[in-house]
Amino acid sequence: MKLVSLPNDPKIVFTKNPTDMKNISKDQILTEGHHRRPESLGGTNSPANISYVEKKLHDAWARLVGNMNAYQICDFINYSEFKPKNVKIVCEFINGTPVTKKGGNNSTRESKVREAWKILFGNLSFTETIAYINNVWLDPSYHFYVEEIEENV
Repeated sequence: MKLVSLPNDPKIVFTKNPTDMKNISKDQILTEGHHRRPESLGGTNSPANISYVEKKLHDAWARLVGNMNAYQICDFINYSEFKPKNVKIVCEFINGTPVTKKGGNNSTRESKVREAWKILFGNLSFTETIAYINNVWLDPSYHFYVEEIEENV
């Protein structure tokens, strides 16, 4: 029996039979809303700003980047061990309202960061990882691009 959470009330779920409603505890919820632009940085509850993700993935994202803004996330990735040497990530504002605040609250323990990256991105290539971040996790007013770095000869 597969449980599916309802977007408006994460404490109520339904099974394949929608009339079989019941209250469950928070740890039984399969998905939860992720604010792509954190509320602390001006994010809203509009559908364009919410992605529904598995709790373990949401927790991993919070450990990895906390409530950083898009430019901070870009810098984090560019200076991380996870980025290949021959590329860089560029963050561009594409529409909406720019973020002027900075966030934080991410883990600084290397082991926690590595574990979070593995949980989130597993065996994805770096390009696939960035596409996944753009489509699910990143503030919808911004977009990451992967650029190759020219080697100095």
